[in-house]
Amino acid sequence: MDIDFNAAYPIYEQVIEEIKKEIVRGELKAGSKLPSQRKLARRIDVNPNTVQRAYREMEQRGLVETKRGRGTFIKDDDQVMVEIKTE
Repeated sequence: MDIDFNAAYPIYEQVIEEIKKEIVRGELKAGSKLPSQRKLARRIDVNPNTVQRAYREMEQRGLVETKRGRGTFIKDDDQVMVEIKTE
């Protein structure tokens, strides 16, 4: 993930955009499990609350779904995949 800490663009939005890019490139597919919030926060060196906000925003936008006790997954919905790739 390529996060620009000096950009005026909020970090949580950059995280969302990077995940969308991974979907378009085929690195993440429908039903793929995302890293835990803490693991991703450590990997990109940001506060876990930032990643939590990104995951919450993606869930509200219908991009991911959280399964209690199992993790967060890319939504297995063809329409969502088409919308992401169209963007």
